[in-house]
Amino acid sequence: MGDTTFAPDSPNTTQPIAGRNGTPLERRMLKRGVPGEVGIWAFILTDMSVFAIYYIVVALSRSRQPEVFLHGRHLMSLPTGLLNTFFMLTASLFVALAVQYIRQGRNGTSQVLLVGAGLCGTGFVITKYFEWGAKLAAGYTPLSDNFFQLYFMLTGIHLLHVLVALVVLAYMSRKVTHIRQVPAASQMRFIENGASYWHMVDLIWLGLFALLYLAS
Repeated sequence: MGDTTFAPDSPNTTQPIAGRNGTPLERRMLKRGVPGEVGIWAFILTDMSVFAIYYIVVALSRSRQPEVFLHGRHLMSLPTGLLNTFFMLTASLFVALAVQYIRQGRNGTSQVLLVGAGLCGTGFVITKYFEWGAKLAAGYTPLSDNFFQLYFMLTGIHLLHVLVALVVLAYMSRKVTHIRQVPAASQMRFIENGASYWHMVDLIWLGLFALLYLAS
């Protein structure tokens, strides 16, 4: 972002001003180009740490029951996993571009991109619904074995994150409608917080995809 921040919280302000508002820590983050607020990064680091523990649990369980996990991995649909990965990565691209266009005052384009991200996230949810349905119809449940217990638990927790991220995207899109050319500082912080959360959800999925669909 450089040394220039966004307009203060005034609906009539249309030009950026020098970075003198906010706490000293917020001003340092703005100068370093760190998006969002300190709180969102504390949340992201905590959530990612929890999932890192989950990943370790999966790795340890695989080392103790290699046959069970190899069998479970062969039952995973790689095309479905790739489709979900496509949805997540594309949504993250759209969100990143939307934030960039908001900074440039191209709010109409950013709204289109946020809608596209929301459609990709919805596609992920729908695909996961059919994937789970196919597994349950074939008789594989969280009680089947340790692999499917971890599979349903971790993908379920991630799915909850995706649903929350979709709600955040809806609020981001609504926030954009209230921007007049240059976003106010609070508006931009909210948008950057939401974008950072979405990218975290994307990273979590990439870890799950590698562990559950690719690792032997």
